[in-house]
Amino acid sequence: MARFQFGRGIADYVVRPSDGLWGIGAGATVTFWSDADAGTPYTDLLDAAGSPITEVTTDGQGRIPAFAGPDAVTGMWADAGGTSRAYIEARGTGTGGGEGGGAYTSITRIVASSTAPADVRAAATYVCDGIADQVQIQAALDDARDNGGGEVQLTVGDFHLSAPLSIEGTDDVDTEIGIALRGQGARATMLTAGDGLTSAVHLTKVVRVVLESLGLTIDGATDGITSATTNGATSGHRSFWNSSFKNLQINGPWSGDHTGWAINLGSPFRSVFENIEIGGVGNGVRFYSEHEDFNPGDCTVERVFVELVGDGGTAYMIESTTADGVMNQLEMEMCEALANGEGCTGIHIAGAGGWGTAHTSWRGVNLEQFDRLLHVEYGSSNSFRFNHVGLRAAGLTAFTFGPNSFNNTVLSTGLLYASDDCTLYADANTLEPTAPNRVLDSRVYRSSDTVAVSGILNAAATTVRRGIVGNTTINTPGPQPPGVFVPEGWGRTWLAKRSQAAAGTGLARIVTVGGSATLGYFASNPRTKSWPGVVASALQAAYGDGGSGFHGVSLSNTLSGDNAAAYAAWLTAGAAVAQTGTWTQGGSSYGPGGTYLYSDTTGSTLIFKARGTTVRIYTVIGGSTRPAMLYSVDGGADVSVAQPTGTAAIQTTTISGLSAGEHTVQVKVGTASSGQYVSVCGIAGENASGVLVHNVALAGATSSRFANDAPTALNAVWNGGGSFPADLAVLSTAPNDAAANIAGDVWLANVAGWIRAVRAAGNGTDILLALPHIGTHEGTNNRYQEYSRLVRPLADAYGCAVINWWTTGQNSWAYWNGLGYWGSSTTPGAVGTDGVHMSDAGFQHMANTVLPFVAS
Repeated sequence: MARFQFGRGIADYVVRPSDGLWGIGAGATVTFWSDADAGTPYTDLLDAAGSPITEVTTDGQGRIPAFAGPDAVTGMWADAGGTSRAYIEARGTGTGGGEGGGAYTSITRIVASSTAPADVRAAATYVCDGIADQVQIQAALDDARDNGGGEVQLTVGDFHLSAPLSIEGTDDVDTEIGIALRGQGARATMLTAGDGLTSAVHLTKVVRVVLESLGLTIDGATDGITSATTNGATSGHRSFWNSSFKNLQINGPWSGDHTGWAINLGSPFRSVFENIEIGGVGNGVRFYSEHEDFNPGDCTVERVFVELVGDGGTAYMIESTTADGVMNQLEMEMCEALANGEGCTGIHIAGAGGWGTAHTSWRGVNLEQFDRLLHVEYGSSNSFRFNHVGLRAAGLTAFTFGPNSFNNTVLSTGLLYASDDCTLYADANTLEPTAPNRVLDSRVYRSSDTVAVSGILNAAATTVRRGIVGNTTINTPGPQPPGVFVPEGWGRTWLAKRSQAAAGTGLARIVTVGGSATLGYFASNPRTKSWPGVVASALQAAYGDGGSGFHGVSLSNTLSGDNAAAYAAWLTAGAAVAQTGTWTQGGSSYGPGGTYLYSDTTGSTLIFKARGTTVRIYTVIGGSTRPAMLYSVDGGADVSVAQPTGTAAIQTTTISGLSAGEHTVQVKVGTASSGQYVSVCGIAGENASGVLVHNVALAGATSSRFANDAPTALNAVWNGGGSFPADLAVLSTAPNDAAANIAGDVWLANVAGWIRAVRAAGNGTDILLALPHIGTHEGTNNRYQEYSRLVRPLADAYGCAVINWWTTGQNSWAYWNGLGYWGSSTTPGAVGTDGVHMSDAGFQHMANTVLPFVAS
């Protein structure tokens, strides 16, 4: 136990009456008692030098000298031989690293650092030795607890902890124990945790605490401040409550070696945190629930800054570790963070079941250099207002919502600075799709026009987006800009199929019909970098990979070889069709792609690439005698397929049971005689579910190429119609019509014919009519303005959506040229000055315009 100090206080004098006047009692002998009248004498005393005494003698001025009382005695009755005794109260204790001579009250205990100035140490209640300073601090904290509460004041200087400090209550929510631990400033008073500690300061047993104006230094796996409930019902399952944490600084080693949390609090309740700075740590602030019978939270957190050093850290984490008993109702304001490593998360909302962490509100948030700014893994009804935020590198996602997250809202983002390609949001909500997550009023700033920012909607297509501004693919088209029109209710068939694709229960099919601007001239890879290819990649990443889709003969040497440099590059990229022998383009617009190649040379081959577990080969049959078509997959043995005579038709040869991934498919002419042809339209690769995009465009095609809606014509019905159906069909013809001086009413009739074939299938197919930018391809007849004028009434009549890239491109070749959207025939993908064909950047821009239609 501790001996407390007595004497030498301002009131510690003996006075005596003399001739009716009071005077000092010099040289008086004073004894000490347990009671004011009788009681037991205290004789176990120590003088200032530590020698045993049973009484004290006043000095020449009547002052009681300094002495120590018996163990644990904080007050005694002093008897100087008069008619009554006076009560004397202890003023300090001499335990620990040195004799403290400072004041003691039932409210305040002063603990001096070994590095504090001498006069400060002399005035302290407890004096530390710089080795295991938690001994003196803990003694003061325990004394405050045992005496109904109080304050522990730490002096300036450094304190070294070889064990955690524990600040405890009584484990009874109805018995209030309030303990304050105060320093002299976040840098002036610094507590350093030794190696291997679980934490520096631990709170428990429903204590009410004030922790302020001090600093903590931690390393390794040590946490700075922790708390835990004892799970006792009398404590209300709280660790602390009605508490205040203010003006704190928590420092890690700034080396990346720290793996703990600066603040890691279980079961916090109705408390305030403000002006806290955290730096050099592995993880910042974590609040978590512990018991199923209690929902902790109801806290406010203001003006906190976290700087992480190291990989894989989290700045702020709110977590419910039980399905019942969740973290909720936290107001987080001006919480900022910076990451200095890879794989870090800014805000992580997590849970273990039920509705997860709920009703947290974040305002004025700045987050920079994170791999993920917000991750709502398991939670509902949380809201976020971001100021300036930025991601660390390319290919990352700013805001992610997990399958068990719903009704969460990003209310605003002042600025997402996008220096590289990134995704603004990815929503996987499947638990409550009728309570959608929202991303609203967000400004995206791209550092250059080549940076792409996209969004990934949830499988049920219920994500709400509004007011997302900036040149991004996730802009909601409404109000619709010039050149864009979407009728009310458009997309219902497509969205339903897309949901099935995301659920893994079916395919969502898109068929894109058009000319070279749709086929992909002059992209670096027409199959992946054309606008249909970019759209396919984005949708398949979000809703499942339905396969590579149609690969037609339009990208063969026969049909594309006049662009030798481009074809060579495409062949190298695996986009073009390799061929041997002699092949000729057919004279009819048969089958998917509106064309075919035929050969009567035995052994002539066409080699395609296809991705999927099923491959379909489309050939033209009928007429006179035809040789067999042979096919092989991935270098396997040839399989012979008869090509019947008779009425012209499209024969589909299905190869199933393939492994997932890409396959090389060779189509070969069997033994043939002159005039006996194998006629090939192309092949298609597909999986059982996901999004499947068939690009059936043909370079040079005019609207008439796909206009015949008669089933026997094997034309429109095989390009989005009943024989080759789509859930979403896109027609993008017009530049070649304008160059050929096709009159507006003729173009209109051709487009209407294709629409009729699509609608005749009875699938409720959604249709998008898209006019490419004419560039300088039109000539002098101004036909393109006729098509632009006619397309909207046609869309109204058939309920189609419209994109007119010529209008969105300001009707100006020069405008797109300034943006680097035109391509080069000699260097596919690169920026050039072509009159109508795009660069990769141009196709990306076109895809960015389409994606809001198909991903909304």
